[in-house]
Amino acid sequence: MLDLIPTPRNIKMSGERVTLAPHCSAPECFANAAVTLRDFSMRTHSIEFSEGKGAIDFELDETLESEGYRIEVSASGAKVFAADILGAQNAAVSLVQLMEKQGESLTLPAGTLTDAPECSWRGILVDLARNWHDISVVREYVDTCRFFKVKYLHLHFTDDQSYTLPSKAFPKLSTEGRCYTEDEIRGLISYAKLRGVEIIPEVDAPGHTACFGSAYGEIFGKNGIICQSDESMKGMETIYRELCELFADSEYIHIGGDEAYNIPKWTTCPKCLEVYRRAGIDLDAMEQREREEFMYATFLKRICEIILDCGKTPVMWEGFSKEVNHIIPREAVVMSWENLYQTTPDLLETGFRLVNCSWVPMYVLAPDKYWSPREIYDWNVYYWKPCHPRSPYINSSITVAPTQ
Repeated sequence: MLDLIPTPRNIKMSGERVTLAPHCSAPECFANAAVTLRDFSMRTHSIEFSEGKGAIDFELDETLESEGYRIEVSASGAKVFAADILGAQNAAVSLVQLMEKQGESLTLPAGTLTDAPECSWRGILVDLARNWHDISVVREYVDTCRFFKVKYLHLHFTDDQSYTLPSKAFPKLSTEGRCYTEDEIRGLISYAKLRGVEIIPEVDAPGHTACFGSAYGEIFGKNGIICQSDESMKGMETIYRELCELFADSEYIHIGGDEAYNIPKWTTCPKCLEVYRRAGIDLDAMEQREREEFMYATFLKRICEIILDCGKTPVMWEGFSKEVNHIIPREAVVMSWENLYQTTPDLLETGFRLVNCSWVPMYVLAPDKYWSPREIYDWNVYYWKPCHPRSPYINSSITVAPTQ
């Protein structure tokens, strides 16, 4: 068994190890993978690579799967094949995990291994709003993603506790002492791009927005929920367009959409109600809960449309009920985590693309919430296990059959 995470799909090793000089060559399309190899091998093994053919050589092989790679190690050297840069990046960190230092040289296990990700979405989330991290620490999370072949780094930039992003339009939103500069963010984006990691930024709304009310209550409201007035929604559009511009290389933009406990206040807010009356929507004809959920889904739809207009894909939490699924754009990606607001089967039946963020064992809040090795190893991408006491699957779980 190789000490390699994750375990490759196919392994054919001889049991011997090959000694190689620390030389590396790569075509221009794989230049960043060569940088990763040199950087990580120096940091983990104190092995300093130089450019040169004959030891570890990267080559293009367009017959391989996207993000996949093949490594062939023999006495004549190591050949690394990939169809794209992400495959080459994955191969680079596999080599780092496999290598051992021997004097001024390195050794690798002889044989062939082939791998490709089973899931296109592989991500971790870091909360930077409740527990602020220095930008150097955030870069370390990028390195962690690359080392373990995690494609997406989801950063929760905003919450009640702080707003950690810069804003030209609303500078008072940025929490003093807990905010990144534009230069720091752009540097982080470049750092991640070099390593083949895509950042998914999250500005969580309409709940988790106490900082909006504190900084610009006259615009966004002070009820613990983003007001749906014309001025407020215009402000939210400006913020999300700023976000899309800042994270120009990010395909996905997370809009939050969870735990909006104060949405009943919309139904008594004159400014919110006026917007719907002008649109010809008879909220009075709805029951209270129906009215709340309709306004909630309409807010999410409007933010989704802004993200889509910016050429990005919106992502949100499973925070809305299935009764309003028809309002949410199908282009949105939904992260199913609690199986509380609605269940995974309901989301799938509606036609949403889902990311499995099952609370158990995905959610870690050290030292309060963590999971046993058995709970972790029992998980797979089709398996959800919530821990919220009001989830219909509490004390049980749900397994969804894979789609073709």
